[in-house]
Amino acid sequence: MVLNMEFIDLQRYSVFVISMLVIYLGNTFYKPFSKQFYWLLTKFIGYSLISILILLSSFETTQIMFILITLPLSLITSLFSVEYSYMKYTSRSLVFFTDLLALTMIMTFASKYLLELVLFWLATELVGFILIAYDAFVGVNPEAIRASLRYLVFSMIPTDIALFTLLALTGLNPALTQYIWRLDLNFTHPVLTALIILGFMSKAALIPLHFWLPDAHSMAPAPVSSLLSGIMIKMGVYGILLLTNYTIDIELAHSILIASGCLTAVYGGLQAIFQEDAKRLLAYSSISHMGVIAILTAIYLKTRDPLAYYGIIAYTATHTVFKTTLFMDTGVIEVVFHERRIDKLGFVYRVLPLESLAASFSILAMLGLPPTIGFFAKLWMFSTVIHEITLNYIYLLVLLVLSIEVALSIVYSAKYLQIHVKPGSSVEVSIGGSIKNLVYYVLMGSITSLFFTPVIFIETSREIVGDVLALFTLLLPIVVILLIGTYILIKEIIK
Repeated sequence: MVLNMEFIDLQRYSVFVISMLVIYLGNTFYKPFSKQFYWLLTKFIGYSLISILILLSSFETTQIMFILITLPLSLITSLFSVEYSYMKYTSRSLVFFTDLLALTMIMTFASKYLLELVLFWLATELVGFILIAYDAFVGVNPEAIRASLRYLVFSMIPTDIALFTLLALTGLNPALTQYIWRLDLNFTHPVLTALIILGFMSKAALIPLHFWLPDAHSMAPAPVSSLLSGIMIKMGVYGILLLTNYTIDIELAHSILIASGCLTAVYGGLQAIFQEDAKRLLAYSSISHMGVIAILTAIYLKTRDPLAYYGIIAYTATHTVFKTTLFMDTGVIEVVFHERRIDKLGFVYRVLPLESLAASFSILAMLGLPPTIGFFAKLWMFSTVIHEITLNYIYLLVLLVLSIEVALSIVYSAKYLQIHVKPGSSVEVSIGGSIKNLVYYVLMGSITSLFFTPVIFIETSREIVGDVLALFTLLLPIVVILLIGTYILIKEIIK
């Protein structure tokens, strides 16, 4: 049995190495401003190979969900980063590290053993540290190094303390041989519970360990910001969900996450409203959304309510699509117009109508447009809290907080849309074919939310999957017609 397990692990690591080599081979195939697509096909094959990991391991549903959410958006971001890197930096180094960041995050979710998870987690943090400071290293923005150091202090160090606490209490042999979701661990001591919960909270940028996120996400290159906000901060959520399999002080963990989640949701939303820099607005909105996920996670920790779990997965998928797409959107705008201030834009729809359509659809998906996964995220979010009100009246306050968060998200989403459409804005800019390629990647990212709906429902709620697929089939044509109509309207306005 031991030899068989070792052989399976060897297969898993071989798949990872081969996929990495294929992906980097695709990077070497790329020729700036050419119409060759060998590099694109090669990278697609490289990222697709990682899905074999799911077949080689008996993963928990949570692991499968995080891998499925991460893979397609990592691929899209990787493709985007290739052309973005050459346009902005005329260099290939950003692409190398961006792929490495995506791959180490995927392997963190795909880790079978605790030591394996710790190693890939640390690798992810190290690559993230380098990428946040990338603009400082290449001489574009020396302030980026400060953002990277803040990330080190408020995100890396607290999380590493939590991880090594887990490792110390597990022991080296079980950490190397026993499946991470099957470990028999006891963290009922309040100090241990608080230490580990706060460590994972720092990665999720929850109050009081949120200070690193706004600068880190706003100063990193656009594809890096996409991965940081879209995927990396979800590692904190994944860590907390992992704790549901162990014995911890549930009441303390619940109280910490509820209090922090409520404060974070409102604080992030209020800060986002007053930002004039597009990337800082998105960064603060990420803080707000992570507050919502923290609330749902707190409820799931205490009640194990399936609705709360569905809400966590759906909200994670929705936010991943939303933030990955919109940070790529800011990258396109920065490359074309060399501007990120909202008050100096507003004319993007005149030059890049398809880009504006993609950004608008991503925002609508986050706000709950059916049949995107965002609709079900909102549905399960409110259903979970309303279901718990009869058990604990503290959830009346939570319901109020979530309502305020939704209202704030509408306000800052409308403000972000002013980047694309604002009455009276006009500009004359000529664009090349490579810019249009970037737009296609943003569009691909935005429509991913449509395809997550059946995938996530099939895996998480099989007892109602037939009804959901019927609803999805009914609503999909309506959304397609709506998108086509919106695009035609934008074209008419331009004329």
